[in-house]
Amino acid sequence: MAPAASSAASPVLKETCDYCGLPVTGVSSAGERAYCCFGCRFAAEVTQATGDTAAQRWTALTLGVSVFCTMNVVMLTMALWSYAAVPTSPFEVALADFLRYGALLFSTPVLLVLGRPLLSSAIEQLRRGVCSTDLLLLTGVITAFVVSAVSTFRSQGHVYFEVSCVILVLVTLGRWLEATGRLQVSAALEQLERLVPDVVRVIALNGVDTQQARIDVKVGQLLRVLAGERIPVDGNVVRGRAVIDEQFFTGESAPVEKLVGDRVLEGTLNLDGDLALVVTAPPAAGALGRLIEAVRAARLSKGHFQKLADRWSQRFFPIICLVAGLTFIVHARLSSWEAGILTSLSVVLIACPCALALATPLAVWAALAHAATKGVLVRSGDALERLATIRAIRWDKTGTLTTGSPQVRCLLCEVDSERPIVEAVSAAMVAASTHSFSLAIREYLDETPINLELTAIRTIAGRGLCAQDSQGDPVALGSLRWMGDLRLTMGPRLSKLLVHNDQAAASLVCIGWGDAVRGVFLLEETLRIETTEALAACRALGLDQAVLTGDRSERARVLEQELQIPVQAELLPDEKLQAIRAVHTSVGSVAMVGDGLNDAPALAAADIGIALGCGADVTRDSADVCLLSNDLRRIPWSLELARNTVRTIRQNLAWSFGYNGLGVIVAACGWLHPAVAAVLMVVSSLMVLGNSLKLRGDAASGAGGDIGHHAGQLLPTVTETIP
Repeated sequence: MAPAASSAASPVLKETCDYCGLPVTGVSSAGERAYCCFGCRFAAEVTQATGDTAAQRWTALTLGVSVFCTMNVVMLTMALWSYAAVPTSPFEVALADFLRYGALLFSTPVLLVLGRPLLSSAIEQLRRGVCSTDLLLLTGVITAFVVSAVSTFRSQGHVYFEVSCVILVLVTLGRWLEATGRLQVSAALEQLERLVPDVVRVIALNGVDTQQARIDVKVGQLLRVLAGERIPVDGNVVRGRAVIDEQFFTGESAPVEKLVGDRVLEGTLNLDGDLALVVTAPPAAGALGRLIEAVRAARLSKGHFQKLADRWSQRFFPIICLVAGLTFIVHARLSSWEAGILTSLSVVLIACPCALALATPLAVWAALAHAATKGVLVRSGDALERLATIRAIRWDKTGTLTTGSPQVRCLLCEVDSERPIVEAVSAAMVAASTHSFSLAIREYLDETPINLELTAIRTIAGRGLCAQDSQGDPVALGSLRWMGDLRLTMGPRLSKLLVHNDQAAASLVCIGWGDAVRGVFLLEETLRIETTEALAACRALGLDQAVLTGDRSERARVLEQELQIPVQAELLPDEKLQAIRAVHTSVGSVAMVGDGLNDAPALAAADIGIALGCGADVTRDSADVCLLSNDLRRIPWSLELARNTVRTIRQNLAWSFGYNGLGVIVAACGWLHPAVAAVLMVVSSLMVLGNSLKLRGDAASGAGGDIGHHAGQLLPTVTETIP
């Protein structure tokens, strides 16, 4: 969340924990720290990075003192039960009173020190309208302490000070460990943030460099970046030249030379030059900043499993209150009211749905953060869950399976004498387009002078370019199919030349005006080196695959034989959309892979849209998954990661529901001491925590794991030391 613009601005609503960074249920007022649990609250106090050293030592000391006091309470209680449980002499009566008051003396500071963050957390949750398990725990601890204090003052009856102390210590330590684990998950984004320096060199008007905090950099300022330093913000080079490592965003291992006027991205590495650049975007809006913000926004969204867990967590409070109340009544009648209290306290402790609350969000956040470090941006937890259900995948061809950088093999003309005018008209038209075919033709006609003027040049999606010449007559450059739609006929020479088999594999771009096609550019595309490997990995995952392309049928047949998967050719953007809907009906959940531009309708219609090459633009709205590079092996890797994540969520939920359900039955029968229940509650949470943290590693086994291993080699480690 962005800070308030001024003191008069509206309050900032907190949505994430100030310690671990995970989502917080509800909101809190501006200026207040928000914590997702009292474990994070306690851990923040112990490890606060901005606090005084004395305060840190004092908070750590209080935990140590609490453990020391708890050990004394346990020993005093054991002595009471062993030597003075049923006093028969004045000495035993005095000894029993001494042991009770000693236990009261040692347990009071534990209640005050460790109970305070628990109380604060329970009150904060109540303010948000949430009856949390912290309230249940607090009720049980206070009940056991009050009953014990009354017995102490009456000099008769059992005391349960050790139950309150052990519960507080174990719960606090367990929650602290959980908070630390969640912090490890959030550390992935912190590693990304550390890619850029905190201080930048600003070039003043007098030409002298000054130091300034990166967060204070404004658009339009001039910055200096030396060799070996990271580019601190997005900008354009205004002086100097350098070789830049853009591997994290583009996936290309070869560095790129940047000259005056070229764009440089935040977080990329200046290898060898001294650059002056003008800032084009504030720090938070740069390429790396947008990536981090997109991942942070993704963790706030909730998928099906998390909504299910949230609903049950909310229902646990009234259900467990009812079960604990009935347990107290039954055991109080069958045995004693002390036994009823102990048994109901065990029910409260073992039923604490801490593991249930952690089951989904921790696994999802671990997967989202890990994917981000591997150059895969998943829009939300819901998108991650839907990605795991994919049964079919459809690929775009140009720029997706192919390199997207075709080359013109030759230009065929119906009349050789028209070649100069065909070249001149083509050069004028492609100068206004950024399509990969236009770029290839522009490069092919690089030395052709543009000595004529065309007007009203515009792009027709899926077809090509149209314009008007100086007399107002239409000129078209595009697909063979579009030439037919415009009733531009192909002469006998071009028709004869295009029937050769060796040209069937080439893409065609036609140029025509009047009533005839004047020339045809033959372009060749090459498959990406990882295309075959990625398709094989998807085949191993059991996915139904096909290619959707607007290219000619002849080229489609060659590609079909080369890739060994079906290819649907000569499709317009709306026809690709219809194809996606048909696959969804016949096969099931379908993913569409494209470049995010012409394929936007199909990407939006698919259950999961996957866009390639989002390194400089991680905010493409049409895609659920964005690959920062063009490495197709990231796709099966992402599918495997999504499946592992959903599998982990299901394991966590099954463990949580089963563990809590069975534990409540055992505790309600009176077979579980509260201290043991506290230990088992911590064990349950740590089981879920450990299972979720495994997702931080490279996406697991099988073909997806191998793909993830190779794909990971193309990205620099985010823990690289910053110069």
